Amino acid sequence: MGDSYLAINFKVSPISGRDILIAELSYLSFEMFEEKIEGVIAYIKKSAYKDGILNNVRIFNSNEFKISYKIQEIQNKNWNEQWEQNFDPVDINENCIIRAPFHKPSNKPYDIIIKPEMSFGTGHHETTKLMLEFIYEEDLENKTLCDVGCGTGVLSILSEKKGVKKIDAIDIDINSYNNTLDNIERNSCKKINAIHASSEMLLGNKYDIILSNITLNGLVENFENFNSISKANTILILSGFYKDDLNYISELLTKFKFDFTDYKMKNDWVAARYYRN
Repeated sequence: MGDSYLAINFKVSPISGRDILIAELSYLSFEMFEEKIEGVIAYIKKSAYKDGILNNVRIFNSNEFKISYKIQEIQNKNWNEQWEQNFDPVDINENCIIRAPFHKPSNKPYDIIIKPEMSFGTGHHETTKLMLEFIYEEDLENKTLCDVGCGTGVLSILSEKKGVKKIDAIDIDINSYNNTLDNIERNSCKKINAIHASSEMLLGNKYDIILSNITLNGLVENFENFNSISKANTILILSGFYKDDLNYISELLTKFKFDFTDYKMKNDWVAARYYRN
C-alpha cells in the first residue's frame, strides 16, 4: 500500500503538555495524531522520518514535562477513517463553530466546515482558536486581508463571513494550498484567492489586515514582508509562539513601526495584535 509509516507513542506527564507536543509536531512531517489517556500517538511516513527530527521540539527541553516515546513501524492506514474518529466540532464562541463535513450543521451564524487532511488549522489547537477569537472581534467589513501560512484556510473563511471584501490566502505547502481550495468550496466562499507561494508573492499589494499563524522563526522571517505590504494603519494579528516570546516579537516589530496592542493566551500559547503607527 505504498510507503509504510512509523507510529511514535509519546507518554506525556503531566498530560497538559500533550497539546503543546501535538502543536510542535504539527510543524514537522507528522500526518495524524491519536490522543490517548497517557499522551499521543503520532504518525509519520518512514521516508519522512530523519535522524534528529525531534531535536528541535522545544517541549522536550522543558522542566515542566516528562516525555518518553517508543517507535513502531506499521503499514499504511485509512487516514480518513482515523481522522473522522478523532475530529470533534470546536466551539469558538456562542456564534461560531468549526466542524467537519460529516457533522450535522449547527444553528450558529458562523458555521464553518473544515476538512484538514494534512494541513494545520482545525480550530482544535490553541493558536487557531486565539486567532479566530481575534478575527471574530475585528470590524472587517470591506477590508482587504492576507492570510500568510493559511493551512486549512479557516482564518480566511471566517474573515470572509465577517465581511472582508478581498482575501489573499497564501501557503508554501502544496497540501495546504489544495486543502484551502477545497475548504473554500465547502464554505461557498467567493472572495478568497488561494496562492501557492511564499509571502514574497504579495509584495506590491497593501492590506488592511495581515494574519499569520505559523512558527516563531517563520514569523520573524516574514516581518520585513509584512512591513512592505502594510498601509499606514494596518492591523497585524500573529500566533504560533509562546508567552515567553511575546516581548521578543514585540521588540522586533517596533523596528517596522508596529505597536503592540493586546494579546490572548491559552496554555502558554499566544496570539497578539499590533497596529501600524
